[in-house]
Amino acid sequence: MLAGDLTLANAAEKRASADPRSIERGRELFLREWVPKDRRSHGGDGLGPVYNDRSCLGCHHQGPTGGGGGSAGVNIELISPVPAGGLSPGAPVFSYAFSFNYGPEGFEYRFGDPSGGNVLNGGRRPRAAGPNVGELVRIHPGFREAPTIVLHRYGNDPDYRVWRDWVLGPHGNLSVRVTQRNPTPLFGLGLIDAIPDAAIEAVARRRHPGGSKVNGRVSRLSDGRIGRFGWKAQTATLRDFVISAAAVEMGLEVPGKAQAADPRVPPLKAPGLDMTLAECDDLAAFVHALPRPGLVPPGRAREESTRKAGRQLFRSTGCAECHLQRLGDLEGIYSDLLLHAMAPELADASLYGALLAEEKPAARVIPADGPGRSPRTASTDEWRTPPLWGLRDSSPYLHDGRAANLDEAIRMHGGEAESSAARYRRLSSREQALLQSFLISLAAPDVPGLH
Repeated sequence: MLAGDLTLANAAEKRASADPRSIERGRELFLREWVPKDRRSHGGDGLGPVYNDRSCLGCHHQGPTGGGGGSAGVNIELISPVPAGGLSPGAPVFSYAFSFNYGPEGFEYRFGDPSGGNVLNGGRRPRAAGPNVGELVRIHPGFREAPTIVLHRYGNDPDYRVWRDWVLGPHGNLSVRVTQRNPTPLFGLGLIDAIPDAAIEAVARRRHPGGSKVNGRVSRLSDGRIGRFGWKAQTATLRDFVISAAAVEMGLEVPGKAQAADPRVPPLKAPGLDMTLAECDDLAAFVHALPRPGLVPPGRAREESTRKAGRQLFRSTGCAECHLQRLGDLEGIYSDLLLHAMAPELADASLYGALLAEEKPAARVIPADGPGRSPRTASTDEWRTPPLWGLRDSSPYLHDGRAANLDEAIRMHGGEAESSAARYRRLSSREQALLQSFLISLAAPDVPGLH
């Protein structure tokens, strides 16, 4: 047996033999609706002070428990400062080294420049003066250390809504650009967590036939680990993914990760923990145990032949160059977990910050430990290839849910995927329907007790 086989076999055995009591405790935590000053906490303050939902289930409920959000109403909202007149189509929101570049509008500044004066652009004549740090911090204190910040939907204080509406308005020469992230399904993540790094690295080294533009690469975090979770592959392990969500999305104080802070007041460290280390492990165990998606059983022989034809079109159009059916020894994932450059219209923040409650106000850039980014993490136009297993039960599609159906999602592909999207557009309507029939057969698991 190969090393990769052993890794996955061991992971499957570990999941099968995991303490059922730990998984059940994790299930209770996943379903629990937290409240401020929750009796469930351990000296902490419970839900908040700011949050995106009251429970894990609130953002992961489509299909059985653990699915995607199902609508834009549960998307994570991100904000970035832009010129009051907006951006030109395709213009980058920012570039790194905390230097903002708004394209042809000529609105550029170096983040952290306290003077707010003119900034030289590669030795050329200075462009228009940009904002200083004080102007940005007055909008949101998180802009002190990150150019894109999570704007939580809710706060424990009723006045938070008034403040939030003010943030989304105009601010002199600045405005706020809002983008979104669609919560991803959690099924089969334990198996993805167990894929050997070597398998992902091997896929990145493969050669593509002919003049293919596909050139996927590994997301390498600042500590050298491979990112495999999140739209930008910004998180290395399932446990990190779960703990970060508890702290950032629900404002829970957990070991090693401070809760999200109310940006209107100086962030103060929580009085105690909301979840202990053991409870975090239980929650991660439940998510780890969520089963892998599968195929909808065909109702009749004709349906099976239709899917087979659709699967062949999926390959011949080039979709399978990135959406690999097999990654390492994991069958049916339909992803290479690599970063790929997509259409400029799909570009968005590479990394984003969350204002966390600590002794000193600070926005922690995700996933880096400080300002800046590793040269191997995602650029604005790069996205991790999302696994297609469970696709039927994960609409709307793309990173912000802008595609209401599969046809729209495929047509919006660009960059490295432009040639595949073009081949799809050249198919007859019947052939397009066949391809979609195959994709629709990739369904979330139907497991009793998970609904």
